[in-house]
Amino acid sequence: MSPSKQTRVLVLSDMEKLDKTLFRLEQGFELQFRLGPTLQGKHVHVHVNYPAVGEQFDRHRFRTLEWVNPTGREDDSDKFCSLDLQIAGSYQYYFGHG
Repeated sequence: MSPSKQTRVLVLSDMEKLDKTLFRLEQGFELQFRLGPTLQGKHVHVHVNYPAVGEQFDRHRFRTLEWVNPTGREDDSDKFCSLDLQIAGSYQYYFGHG
């Protein structure tokens, strides 16, 4: 029996200052970005420099993650975007809205 995948959730909040914060995650974890109350109802976009499958890492190249709505409704309370962490390293993210 294989171990279940561990998921870590990062709740995004408007005006947060986490640019000097380090989060330690293990290979094989799933990282989910979810909207906090200050961002619900806004058009939020999350950018990461974690490479897409088959791509090489480039610290300066960011890509936009797609939102998943598990209920199929346009409900911000349960939507998320995620990364399946398979490559060890130090990565960055940022988000904005508008």
